[in-house]
Amino acid sequence: MKRFIKMNQKDMVATALDNFKAGDKADICSEENEKLESCQCLSSIPFGNKIALVDIKRGDKVVKYGSVIGECTRDIKRGQLVHVHNVKSLAVDIPQAFKLEIMRQMGIEGEEDV
Repeated sequence: MKRFIKMNQKDMVATALDNFKAGDKADICSEENEKLESCQCLSSIPFGNKIALVDIKRGDKVVKYGSVIGECTRDIKRGQLVHVHNVKSLAVDIPQAFKLEIMRQMGIEGEEDV
């Protein structure tokens, strides 16, 4: 079973424990490995990266591990990849050139205006 892990009940995202392709079924599990829910991946999500568990609006704070990790810079739909192309870190100011290189290496396309 390919799955994501959700660490806190307040979390808006879960972390991939496998590589996922767009269209894959995503089983969301608790840290005790209990299945909480399922959703469909709307984008490819590599191991260790985040999937949106809810629709997140531009300007909303993004919660992981029960804490705010960033601010949404564009609307994100449930099932989409959550990363530097759609969330601004509140801890680190990532330079534009670095964001673009991360996106290039991950194959995130059509999001050059990050």
